[in-house]
Amino acid sequence: MLSRVSRSPRLHKVWSTYVPYALGIASNAGLNIVLISLLTHRLAPSEYGTYSVAVTVIVLASSIVGQWLQQATGRYLAGSSAVASNYTKAAVLLGAGGITLVLLVLYALVALFLLFDSRQGVGLWLACLFGIAAQTLFTLVGTSLQSEQRAWPYSVQQSCSGGLKIGFSVLVCRASQQNVDGLLYAGATAQLIGIAFGAWRARFFDASVLSKLGSPRTRLILHKLRVYGGAMTLWFIFMNLAMYCDRLLVRALVGPAQAGLYGAASTLVVGSVSLVMAPILAATWPQLMATWNMKNERAASRLLGDLLTYLLCAGVALVAVVNAVAEPATRLFLGAKFSGASTLLPLLTASAFSFSLGPFFHKPLEFKEMKVTMCVFAAIVLLVNGLLSAVLTPRLGGIGAGAAALASGALYCLLSTVRGRKIVKWRIRLDRLATVSVLAIAASILSRRVSSSWHFDGNFWGFMAASATFSVLFGVAIGGAWVMSSTCRRLKIMGG
Repeated sequence: MLSRVSRSPRLHKVWSTYVPYALGIASNAGLNIVLISLLTHRLAPSEYGTYSVAVTVIVLASSIVGQWLQQATGRYLAGSSAVASNYTKAAVLLGAGGITLVLLVLYALVALFLLFDSRQGVGLWLACLFGIAAQTLFTLVGTSLQSEQRAWPYSVQQSCSGGLKIGFSVLVCRASQQNVDGLLYAGATAQLIGIAFGAWRARFFDASVLSKLGSPRTRLILHKLRVYGGAMTLWFIFMNLAMYCDRLLVRALVGPAQAGLYGAASTLVVGSVSLVMAPILAATWPQLMATWNMKNERAASRLLGDLLTYLLCAGVALVAVVNAVAEPATRLFLGAKFSGASTLLPLLTASAFSFSLGPFFHKPLEFKEMKVTMCVFAAIVLLVNGLLSAVLTPRLGGIGAGAAALASGALYCLLSTVRGRKIVKWRIRLDRLATVSVLAIAASILSRRVSSSWHFDGNFWGFMAASATFSVLFGVAIGGAWVMSSTCRRLKIMGG
């Protein structure tokens, strides 16, 4: 089989690029679900709420601290020559060293404060700072592996880090089931091992790279990285704040217990959405850019329109299947203590998918490098999400926060559509989207009614039965719609 793959350029490209990325992303998402299930079965909702908010803070802060270097690394390391790559890696090492030094100073200051004031909560800030440093460097090393198309090392880094995070978290839970600080250190330690492996495979510590750390050319490249990376960092920060601010506001407005339910449900569905979206983005973005760079606007328009059509259909189907399996899935993956999160799953899936669609809808703005417009749209979305969450969350709890997130994600897609279609006039196949939507909603409602009448001893079999029922109903309906559409086309051709 491997020899056959090596003889086919297309199969070789799929095997060497798309397959490892899909495996790495899928394994990471699956391991995150396992970790969520482990923690929600061992922690009280209030404790998990604290953990969830701390992880959110780590993700947001690492984005703010290191996004400029990650964006620039992806831009300038990709496709560079061996000599240029060595200078760029040396500049990246200098930038990473500066970030680490700043975080180390902050860590020392907080630790010094802890010596004089040992109030509860200060230790959590120390764990968060450690986690921010690990998350920033882990993402940076992963970006470097992707830029040089080291797909298999990237997949191994993601998978092994996720597995070690579970193992270390189990050890922490066995020692103390309420040690949120220890869980954060466990996750960061797993990432440090992934950083070491990734840096080794990316050859950051080769003599050819280390010898250029003091070069004037390296300092010039570092300046170029700062200038380029800073332009996209503001957009990234706004979008990440917009995606995560609802989780933070739930804790502030309705308390840690509700934040635990909301955070567990959000983490569960975000992994599922990433599993669908990330490989598609990795596979289609180079093709879209190549088409646009060839000045073939008609082909780019058709490709983007078809892509958005299929993504929207996939999103509707995903929300429908989550709605069908929400109750058994919540009991199976999160435990009985988090059963109240089942009503949130479909809504949060839709909101996560709407934010994931944003980078596809704003592709025409990327084509024209309209960074200011993208930043303005992201700032508007952040403001709207914050305002809607502040109004709806105290009244509706997690449902209100989820509705605010969904409206905000949809708003970004709408704003990008209005502005982007002036550049690329793509078109969504509304007939296909309407057909899939109607059939998915009908299959979801029917499968919930059918599966609710069955009784199983374990949550696993209830989950499998609900999933199978939806799959059969939706598959038969889609197959029937395709047969009818094909028949109508044949009759139209024969009659014409």
